Amino acid sequence: MSKFLPEHIRAVKKTGIPVIWVCDPCHGNTEVTKQGIKTRDFEKITSELMQSFDIHTREKSRLGGVHLELTGEDVTECTGGSPQLQDHHLSEAYETFCDPRLNYTQSLDVAFAIAKQLASGRTPGFQRRFSVLKSSSSNAAQHQ
Repeated sequence: MSKFLPEHIRAVKKTGIPVIWVCDPCHGNTEVTKQGIKTRDFEKITSELMQSFDIHTREKSRLGGVHLELTGEDVTECTGGSPQLQDHHLSEAYETFCDPRLNYTQSLDVAFAIAKQLASGRTPGFQRRFSVLKSSSSNAAQHQ
């Protein structure tokens, strides 16, 4: 990713065609355990997502969206995250018939990682929009 994504961003920028970049960090991070269970590693998913943010920042581009395979259920289909799930936990609540999904806790972990990234000021354009939204909500609260 670190080799090819910057090249793709530069090539698209040269065309002048506006695009929305979306990261799908679950897609390329599916693996099979020794027991033959299809899973994904939370750390690999979040690492790819954060690398994508960093590359877009360096290239003066903007990551406009994220696609995740997730559920609000307490499944055990992906390892890692704050529940610290490991391969031996997968059989406890493995419900998918297709691709492994982040459970509700792991999904929140990703959401907080994205929020932290955006609030850090390293993501171009976000701080300006955030301060406008913050100021708009303060003004609305004053007029109530």
